[in-house]
Amino acid sequence: MSSLTPKVLSHLIFKLRRFRYRANVAPCPHRLILTYLCPNAKRASGGVKVIYRHVSQINQMQLDWVKAQIFHPKELGFRCDLPFDDLAFKESFSFNKNNEVLVIHEMWAAREAMIAREKGIRYIIQVQNGYEIFRKATMASVYPAYEHAELITCVSDDIYACLVFLFPEFKQKIVRLHLSVESDVFKPAGLKQNLITYMPRKLEKHSRLVVNYLARKLPDTWSLLPIQNMNQSEVAQALAKSRIFLSFSELEGLGLPPLEAALAGNLVIGYTGQAGKEYWLENQFHEVHCGDIRQFATLTLDKINDFDRGCIDVESFDQNIALLKNQFSLAQELADLRDLVQRLSARIM
Repeated sequence: MSSLTPKVLSHLIFKLRRFRYRANVAPCPHRLILTYLCPNAKRASGGVKVIYRHVSQINQMQLDWVKAQIFHPKELGFRCDLPFDDLAFKESFSFNKNNEVLVIHEMWAAREAMIAREKGIRYIIQVQNGYEIFRKATMASVYPAYEHAELITCVSDDIYACLVFLFPEFKQKIVRLHLSVESDVFKPAGLKQNLITYMPRKLEKHSRLVVNYLARKLPDTWSLLPIQNMNQSEVAQALAKSRIFLSFSELEGLGLPPLEAALAGNLVIGYTGQAGKEYWLENQFHEVHCGDIRQFATLTLDKINDFDRGCIDVESFDQNIALLKNQFSLAQELADLRDLVQRLSARIM
């Protein structure tokens, strides 16, 4: 046993978690407790950020009868370094059978829902990517998870369409949630630069190829800036001063970087990731079919030329930005979360 590293030991303990879960009936001051199952992520992904943000937002509603909390089953004391207030964390595997609801994300739905059903724990499934539903799972294991879920939530029109395609019989319990984007953080700088930003970790091979295809033909007055190893403030600053953003989204639930880039006044070129079609507005967004590297490079060079000749209607971006601010507003996200907790409360009473 002494040869096991802490990481290996932690993984073994996690594998045996089914024996740690308990469901009981105990006095509780809250009518509803929402416990969000969350992966451990030193560099939090968009999905983890959504989990933390939703817990923060529900608790900030200050509803006496509801509490939201984050549950890191791999390591109960783990905390992601994210700038959200009013967070709460679950530090045991004991669940209140009557009024606690486990929120399981789609990538773990098959295995975690099976444990919840065995233990008599209520749960819902939060789907943040319709193309990750079958990660390490088959329909045989996924179907019962969705069949027995109290509700199924989704965060984009594309995810909703995926769920209805896969599970039309569960359509009535699918709840659409809208995400918000910090439009006060992602906004254009007063003076733009001839700068092209992109995220190399998104489809790394594709981004590397596009950059190489551009290398010899990129005008000396333009430069490329990879957005990596940056915090949110640094990303916002980079997008604020750039003119063009290259999107390498791949089958996203709702890829936020292209949206954030558009809010920061960028012309967006590249892949929609499917869900991006929800915000792919005319003039400011230009789609490239996934894998068409030559077209990606050609279109980018064309738009650079248009910028240099003053042929880009940047004033039309202002109208798009106003539409996107309204579509992805905090008010809409909060209204959806309030509706969710009310629907769940009605189901468990």
